[in-house]
Amino acid sequence: MADIIHLLPDSVANQIAAGEVVQRPASVVKELVENAIDAKATEITLSIIDAGRTAIQITDNGVGMSETDARMAFERHATSKIKDAADIFTIRTMGFRGEALASIAAVSQTELKTRKKENELGTKIVIAGSKIESQEPESCPVGTTFTVKNLFFNTPARRKFLKANKTEFTYILAEIHQTALANPHICFTILKDGDLYAKYPSGTLKQRIINIFGKQMDKGLLAIEDESSIVKIHGFIGVPELAKKTGSNQYFFVNDRFFRQKSFLGSIMRAYGNLVPQKEYPPFFVFLEIDPGEIDVNIHPTKTEIKFSEEFNICQLLEATVKYTLGKSNIVPTLDFSDPEDYSDMFKPSNTIVTSPPKIAINPSYNPFKTNNGPAYNNAPSNARNWEKLFEDYQAKKSSSTEQTIDFGEFTEISNNEEPELCIQSCTQVQRKYIVAIVDDKIYIIDIKRAHYRLIYNTFEETITSSQKLPSQKTLLPIRIEVTPQEAETLQEALPQMNQLGIDIEEFGKQTFVINGTPSNIPIETLQDTIVDFASSITNSGKNFKDSWQEHIVRTMAKSASLYRNPEMSKDEMQRFVSKLLQSKSYTITPEGQLITVIVEMNDLLKKFN
Repeated sequence: MADIIHLLPDSVANQIAAGEVVQRPASVVKELVENAIDAKATEITLSIIDAGRTAIQITDNGVGMSETDARMAFERHATSKIKDAADIFTIRTMGFRGEALASIAAVSQTELKTRKKENELGTKIVIAGSKIESQEPESCPVGTTFTVKNLFFNTPARRKFLKANKTEFTYILAEIHQTALANPHICFTILKDGDLYAKYPSGTLKQRIINIFGKQMDKGLLAIEDESSIVKIHGFIGVPELAKKTGSNQYFFVNDRFFRQKSFLGSIMRAYGNLVPQKEYPPFFVFLEIDPGEIDVNIHPTKTEIKFSEEFNICQLLEATVKYTLGKSNIVPTLDFSDPEDYSDMFKPSNTIVTSPPKIAINPSYNPFKTNNGPAYNNAPSNARNWEKLFEDYQAKKSSSTEQTIDFGEFTEISNNEEPELCIQSCTQVQRKYIVAIVDDKIYIIDIKRAHYRLIYNTFEETITSSQKLPSQKTLLPIRIEVTPQEAETLQEALPQMNQLGIDIEEFGKQTFVINGTPSNIPIETLQDTIVDFASSITNSGKNFKDSWQEHIVRTMAKSASLYRNPEMSKDEMQRFVSKLLQSKSYTITPEGQLITVIVEMNDLLKKFN
C-alpha cells in the first residue's frame, strides 16, 4: 500500500493559515497597522477602496526594512519579535507570530515598498497567491507601504461570505479605533474611496477619545488612576449620562493591547450599580499595565482574549478604583430641590401672578359685644382664599406632573359623543399595569405599556407606507447632536424616513446634526437621546439595514413615544384605549413578539367552576 501522508505545498499551507489570520479586510488592516506600530511609526495613513475588497493600502514612516528583511517577512514563522519559546511570555510588541504577511500574500495580490533611513534606494516586492512575481530596487520614502489588492481573489468561496461594504468598513473602523486609542501619540489618517474620512492627530488620550467619539465626551470623562504591586490602572470612565444601549464605547487595554474580558466588565458595571439604567452601558477606556510574565496573550488567533494570573485581584482593584472615582466626583443620586416636582414648589411664586401689597378692610359698625347682628366681619374681600385649598391645589398639581397620561391625539381618536364600535361591558385597571376588559363575552387582559407601543407603531407604520408626513412642532431653538463619522453615515441614510415621521432633522456639518422640530407625541428631551441611540445601535450592530430602514426607524421612534410610566386611567380613557386597540391590527403581540393581550372566553371561565 502506497504512503498517503505528505507535506502540503507552502501555498496551500499559507491559505489554510490565512483562514485563521485573515477573516475579512479588517483582519488585514489590524495586522499591517500593528506591524507599523512595532516599526516605531509616528504617522500611519490608511486608504480603503471598496471596503477593502478592491484595495487596502497602509503607509507608515517607521524604520523600514532592508532588502533581505523585506523578502524574509513573507516567509511563514518569520518574525523579529521572538527568538525562543521563553520570549512568548514576555511579549510587549503587537504582531509577533510571523504568520500574518505570509497569510495575507496567500489570498491577495500584495505589493510592498520599504526603505531604511540609511539606504538611498528601497525595495519593491510584488506577490500574488504566495508566488513572488518581482523584486527590484525602488525609489521610495523612508518607511513602509503595503498595498493589498483583490482580497480572496483565489478563494472565491471566502470572498462570497463577506458582508456589505458598510458592514465591512465598520469592522475596519473598529480595528483602527482600538489601535488609535492605545497609541494617541501616533497620527492616523483614514481615506475612504479616495476621500478623507477622518484624521486623528497625535495628542493626549482624552483628545483622542474626543476626536473619535465626539465632543459630547469632553465634559463627561472622569480620569481613573490606581497602582498596586500587581497592576497599574489608568484611563477614563464616562459619567452615567453618557450611557448607551450598546457597549460599543467600552475598551480594555493591557500593555496597550486591546482585549475583551467579561469578568473585568462585570467589575465596572458593579461599580456603577444603580447609577445607570438596566441594559444601558457607560463608556470607559481602561488601561492596565502589568508584568508581561503575568499574562498570556497567545491563546487566541486575534489575540483579543488574554489570560491573567491575578484575574480575581485585578477585578477587585478595578471595581474599587471606579467606585472611588465616581464617589470622588459626586456622581451619586441626590435630591434636587430645584426640581419642579419637589415640595419647595409649594412656596414658589408663579411668574404669571402679579402680586400686590395686602389691604386691610375695616368694619366701623362692628361691635364685639353684640350677639344678634350676625357675623361681625362680613366685608372680607371676595377673592380671599381658603388655606386648605392651597394644599389641594398643590396635590392636584403634584399628581398631574408626576403621572404620565395617554394622549389620544397620538392616534385616531374616538369622539366623546360617539359610542365605541365594540361592546365594552366593563373595564378595570389592575396595579396600573393591566386593563381587564369584558368585550363581547370575552375577557381581555391587556398590558398597557405594550399596547400603547403597538398603537403608536401602527400609526407610524401607516404613515411611512402611505408616503404621508406627520406634522412637526418647531423647537424654540435648534438642538445640536454630535455623532461619530460612521453614525453620521447612518443618520444621513435615515433622514428621509425621520422627516416623514415629523422629525425635522438636518445635517449641520460632517458629524453634526440639528433638530428643528419634533412630532407632538415625542418629547424633545427624549428624542435627542433616541436619535443618538438609534444611530449607535444600527452602526455597531454589524448588520446591513439598507433594505429595512423603515422598520427599524418606526420601531425606535415608536418606543421613544410610548409610555415610560404606568398611568392611572379613568373609565372613559380605558374604554377608548381598549376600543382603539382591539380595532387595530396585531393587537396581541408587539413588533418584537412580546405578548400584549391575553384572551379568555367567558364560556371557558364558567367551565372552570362547573
